[in-house]
Amino acid sequence: MVDPQHRPVGTMLLSWILRTPRSFAVADLMQREQTLIPVDMDQEEVALRFQKYALISAAVVDQSGRLVGMITVDDVVHIIQEEASEDALLLSGVGEGDINEPVIDSYKSRARWLIANLGTALVAATIIGQFEETISRMVALAALMPIVAGVGGNAGTQTLAVTVRALATNQLTQSNTLRAITREIKVAVLNGITVAILIGIGVTLFFSNPTLGLVIASAMLTNIIIAGLAGVLVPLGLERAGADPAVASSVFVTMVTDSMGFLVFLGLASASGMVG
Repeated sequence: MVDPQHRPVGTMLLSWILRTPRSFAVADLMQREQTLIPVDMDQEEVALRFQKYALISAAVVDQSGRLVGMITVDDVVHIIQEEASEDALLLSGVGEGDINEPVIDSYKSRARWLIANLGTALVAATIIGQFEETISRMVALAALMPIVAGVGGNAGTQTLAVTVRALATNQLTQSNTLRAITREIKVAVLNGITVAILIGIGVTLFFSNPTLGLVIASAMLTNIIIAGLAGVLVPLGLERAGADPAVASSVFVTMVTDSMGFLVFLGLASASGMVG
């Protein structure tokens, strides 16, 4: 329903019009509360409004508030599917991910993140190089340290996926950021304790070295907690900086979990005195 200036003033179901006697005025029947969509609003924000307010349709208005069109829920379903696919592809660093995309475009979108990942891998390699003497004295460390980094990377990716989705759906805001960080720390601690106990017992029995089992258990717990923090703080930081967290977060989270995994494990092994 619009006023003489063609500005939306309310809504009314077609069934109401058909069932109501002609003597009733439209103004007395229409529902005045409505959600208006600015014509320049991003389609992802439109989808979020439909989800938040359980809309079936919504009027689209220009800058002066005049009605210029409408959006229905079937249009929004396509938007949600497109945005979900886009976020998933960006999170893996493959750009648009269209199978019909030109080879050179696919190459550009993927290569830059592989190069960035190469740079972050060099950081982890530098840390390993600092403990070359420690590793040479106990070869078991070389076999075990990828486990610490790998499990930490998986833990960070899990938290990252949850955080990116929460940011994309506006569930994570400034008002509940601290609560979200606290929650992920608690989850990381519980996961870390569980995995640390298992890996600690396994390494102790396999290598007959309780000290090594304690070291890897401590390193695993520490790295999973760090991974949980990185999985939240990295996308939050990128989002606050105006960057798309779905695009760049995985590279930086992996760098943190790999580097800290190696550093904590080899550092504890060196400090424990078992490789004197």
